[in-house]
Order: sequence, then C-alpha cells, then structure tokens
Amino acid sequence: MSEPVSYRQSLPLEPLAILSRAAAMGRTLVGVRSAGALLERIGVFDGITEESGWIVAHGAAHETRIDPSTIAAIVADRSETPHDTILAYVDFLDSEGRSIVKVTALDGIEHFDAALEGLPRSPLAYVPPLERSAVAVDPSDIGAVPIAAAVDAGAVVTLSLSRPGLFQSWTGKIARIHFGHNYINVLQEDVHLHLRGQQVSRWEVTTRDGRSSFAAIGPEGEPFGLSVEGDAAVFAAIAEAA
Repeated sequence: MSEPVSYRQSLPLEPLAILSRAAAMGRTLVGVRSAGALLERIGVFDGITEESGWIVAHGAAHETRIDPSTIAAIVADRSETPHDTILAYVDFLDSEGRSIVKVTALDGIEHFDAALEGLPRSPLAYVPPLERSAVAVDPSDIGAVPIAAAVDAGAVVTLSLSRPGLFQSWTGKIARIHFGHNYINVLQEDVHLHLRGQQVSRWEVTTRDGRSSFAAIGPEGEPFGLSVEGDAAVFAAIAEAA
C-alpha cells in the first residue's frame, strides 16, 4: 500500500511573524495539547504581541502565552481531509516533533493560503494524524467532576492547560458536558475541551481567597497541566471529597 500524498511544508522558523498572520485566516481553532487533554480556543486569533520574550494573545475570554524558544519547527499542512473537506493548519513543533500549538483555519483554504502568501516553503514527508483514544469514557469518570459542578452551578470558571513553554486558558460558563469518542468534551462556540477517558486519576484542590483550583493528576500520579478554577462556593461539596 502506497503512502498518502504529503501536503506538509516547512515554514521559516519565525514564530511571532507567522502567528501574527493567523488573524488573516479568519476564524481559527488554536489547539494546545498535554497528555490526554486538548484545549482549543475558537475565533479570530488576533492581538498577538510580545511580552518579556513570550508571544501573547489576549482575548475577551481567552489567553495564550507561548515561549518561542521552545519552537523548533513550523509546518503548514493540508493532509487531514475529514468528510472530504480540506482542513489546513499551521503546527508549531518542539525539538521532538510534538505539537506545541496548532492553528487550524476554519474559514476555508483561500484565507489560509492568503495568510501565508509569500512565505518560503519546503516539502516534508507525510505524517499520519494522531489516532483517537480507545479508552472508554462514561459520565462517572472522575475527570468530569469539577466540570459537571460548574455546569450545575451555571458559574463562570476558567479552564486552562499548561506545559513547558505554553499556557492557554478560557473563561466563561460551561453549558453542558458531552461524552463521546472516548472523551469528556466541552463543545462551545468559542472553546473546545477534549479530555481522554481515565486520564485523570484524581484532582488536587487548592483554595485561596475565595477561589478553588482543581489540578488534574494523571494515571502516573503527576499533574499534566489541566486545571479548572472558579469561585470556591461552586466547588465546595466536591472539594471536600477530593
């Protein structure tokens, strides 16, 4: 069986300059991944600046911070074609080829091409998309507990995901949780969270100045960067049980 055609191309290693072009793509999905969690901000990725050596993008509900020194390669790709639709993105990779932040164009290939026009490119070999999780999930999964509490309370909370060289957060009200494709999902107009089933072994709770923060601890007993934070009253019952 022959290898699929590759549409991957390397771009210049200029993180700030290339991220500053993202707004020209229109609506984008900006995804950051750590262990079994993927947090995606959705909308026009604009207002990108440099602060103390970091690339920063503030929004009404979002914040993204990227250390450009952790980026070893930048790749443009059109290889993923679910439902016969071209899904084009720019992936910012670390030295081991892992995605640090991935910017996917949602308003069509024309906007994607226009945003990257004039940049030199070199062809790269095909890389298959990541496989979906095969780990089952159900509503009793401990990973859903603080998210469900926020839904029940109708309260404003902050979802954040961090890893070395990167931080991304969203603040707002979570309308509901979706369980499917082996993930705990938050699916809203301006944010998606996909948390793999059985990825959270427990939540480590910190309460200070009237706010509680739940840090997800993975199967190996280590935090992997996902947290849920909000008013302590929202989480009072589950904080005692955590």
